[in-house]
Amino acid sequence: MRDTLQLKHHKISAVIFDIDGTLVDSFSAYLSVFNRGISRYKLGPVSREFLADCVKEAMSLGEILRRIFSSDVDELLIENCKREIQELFLKVEMDEAKTFPGVDELFNKLKNSGIKIGIATGRMTFPEYEWNRFRSFGLDKFIDAIVTTREVQARKPAPDVIIECAKRLNVPPEECLVVGDTESDIIAAREAGGIPAAVTIGQDNMDLLTKENPGFIFRNLNDIIILLEQLENIR
Repeated sequence: MRDTLQLKHHKISAVIFDIDGTLVDSFSAYLSVFNRGISRYKLGPVSREFLADCVKEAMSLGEILRRIFSSDVDELLIENCKREIQELFLKVEMDEAKTFPGVDELFNKLKNSGIKIGIATGRMTFPEYEWNRFRSFGLDKFIDAIVTTREVQARKPAPDVIIECAKRLNVPPEECLVVGDTESDIIAAREAGGIPAAVTIGQDNMDLLTKENPGFIFRNLNDIIILLEQLENIR
């Protein structure tokens, strides 16, 4: 854990967040949709623990499906299943996914303190979809930029989505606190030159996150407010 005294006078001009598992609790909806999707292929259901472990490892949907389908299955079948799960998830998550406690307070505090808010997600959705999702939460008015993996060359743990988000915020990466819930989030933040921070509110993955040695580990979103107050970046 990085000593806050070392950052006492470090300027943090923006906070860049991952979405799922960091700001939004979408896992229960994902598990339900995943099992509904694979049941059409006479597979599953998978356990919550199995899917949670895959998410912790930042596996893509295709990678997860290849793990549960037999090795000799036609790749086209996997792609069809993947597409069906993605389409079904987009239909249900607006109703079923919820923000974690404290998001509204955190965003309001950051905005009132002049700290920009960016979203850098590993999802392959179109940016407008994510804007609509945050609009449904009443949070879009706080956000300055949203970048999805669809807009960059490489997905996390490559730093592309973080670098692009910092660019759109017009903030140097070294002035960005980058908050995520997986190893790939931490690696991407570090490679981008940002200040990597992990949050464990979504999954119990402390061991995996600690292994990547993030600058900070937050157990809830209010801890971010406490840190920035200690660093005298917010009032």
